[in-house]
Amino acid sequence: MNLAGLTCAAVPALAPGTTEARLRAIDGRFVAAFVAHDAHVMDEMVGDDFTCTANDGDWLTREEFLARMRRSSPFAGGATIEDLRVRVFGPAAVVLTLFAVVARDGAPVRIRGTEVYAWDGRDWRLVNVQHTSLAHGVDARQRPASAMASADVAWRGCDPVGDDLSVLGTLNEQYVAAFRHADVAWYGAHLAPDYVVVYGDGSLHDRDAALADFTQPYFATHLESFPVGLPHIRRHGDLAVVRAENDYRRKDGRRGINRYTDLWLERNGRWQCIAAHITVHKPPS
Repeated sequence: MNLAGLTCAAVPALAPGTTEARLRAIDGRFVAAFVAHDAHVMDEMVGDDFTCTANDGDWLTREEFLARMRRSSPFAGGATIEDLRVRVFGPAAVVLTLFAVVARDGAPVRIRGTEVYAWDGRDWRLVNVQHTSLAHGVDARQRPASAMASADVAWRGCDPVGDDLSVLGTLNEQYVAAFRHADVAWYGAHLAPDYVVVYGDGSLHDRDAALADFTQPYFATHLESFPVGLPHIRRHGDLAVVRAENDYRRKDGRRGINRYTDLWLERNGRWQCIAAHITVHKPPS
């Protein structure tokens, strides 16, 4: 694991809405440059410690991402942004976007992105991005869920203590362990009210919808193993970016790899997960 102990520069006081408007403009520029494979613009936008989880699940460093941007674009034209949501947390911000584009073979493509920006004292720099293609037939609208009594079950465990690296590493392990045991009480205690998650098919779910899924014993009925691998942790102000993978085995013997990014926010001395994003790296085979 790696935790970059970065101290983000304070964001200057701006008129209400100015920060969000600036981030919307920046993210629109990022999407346009991504579709066009404009490496020059990308070089200006991404921070020195930038990392990317591409929509094929590849993990890319800044240099690897820029090298990919120097290749011919697989897209035939500009993107249409269908949804863009900005959440600002002091010197860090999260932008959730959905954009549509056409591949060179004429096939329509829709990509869901979670982008993390950090204020560097002069402007917002992109420090992490994860993309997932919306699977054919999957509804692009955020999936809601009705209120669930089981989500109100009290969690009786204890939060980890120690330095940021240890605490976030343990919380990452607990998150996956709660999935294995369908421990909805743990999720109820650790998912922020404004939590959202992008699944491996590109679908978007709010907290209640995610809790409804977490009550299902998916691990017990479908999976043989679901470990946490290669965790990488960075902090930007009160926001932490946790990236890892699940190299899992199904009960039928097939193996696959999902890669994910979880975003944790420290609120009043306690970490809560505000977002998660999953991308299929290797489908089960």
